[in-house]
This record gives sequence, structure tokens and C-alpha cells, in this order.
Amino acid sequence: MSDETSGKISIEDAIRLKHKLNQAITYRGYNAKEVHDMENLTKEQYSEVGRQLSEIKKSWWFFPDYVWVIGIIMGGFCSLYFPQYFLRIVGLVALIYCTAQLAYRSGVSYGYVRGYESGHEEGIHKALGVPSEEAADLRQRATEMEMDEMLIKKMDERKEQSK
Repeated sequence: MSDETSGKISIEDAIRLKHKLNQAITYRGYNAKEVHDMENLTKEQYSEVGRQLSEIKKSWWFFPDYVWVIGIIMGGFCSLYFPQYFLRIVGLVALIYCTAQLAYRSGVSYGYVRGYESGHEEGIHKALGVPSEEAADLRQRATEMEMDEMLIKKMDERKEQSK
């Protein structure tokens, strides 16, 4: 509650006021928290990305991942247990190559998912008219709104308990 004689407001009132102000800042009718919620992919969208990645694995690569894992194991075995240096070097090269193949595939998968997420987020921003300069502020405002909602909920619970 505000103290009318001193012109100061309480911390609780300040948090509520800030939350109301953040709710009032909208992008085509959506506040920052609602925009942030739209930016997150749904389970269906993630399953679609997974389906597309499995298609990429089938069409791009001849050998499945487990072949490269077997190559890593065999290359490590050869580089450690064969007495001939030539076979050790071949095993080490195979080990390095198979590890690089798995790392490359992992990078492609990560990049594909991250690109999909970024494209979705940018599409939401473009549709709602959010300038790229304000995107970071929007994320920060959404986080503040979530924290303020939790604080307000706790303050309301304490008020109810004290009655």
C-alpha cells in the first residue's frame, strides 16, 4: 500500500505497477510474455524437426551412426593392441576419421534444430512487427514479467495467510 503522506510507494506496489506497465507494452496486441510463449516450439513442431532430421540422415549419409561407433572402437583397438606401427597408425587414422564423422553429424543436427528455432522466432517477430533491436529487450521483459508474476503470487499468498 502506498504511503500518501510521504509520497512513497511500497515495494509491493512498485512490483505490481511495473508488472502492469510491462503488460501494457504490446506488439500487435501481445505482451512480451505472450510473444515469448509463441516463440517456443511446440511438441508437434519438435517432432516434425525430428522427422526431418531422420530424413536427412537417410538421404545424406550412406552409413548409419552405429557404423562410425564400431569404427571408433575398432580403430582404438588397432591403435592400442597391434604390435606393427603401420597398423597402429591406420587404427589411429580410422579412430580420428570416425570420431570426426560423428562430430560432423552431431553439428549438422544441432545446426538444423537451432536454425529451425531461430527461423521460427524471427518469423514471429516479423509477423508481430518487433524490430530486431528490440528482440533482446523483449526477452528481458518477458523474463521480468514471469518473475513479477511469481512475486505477486507469493505476496498474495502471504496476504491470505495473514488474514
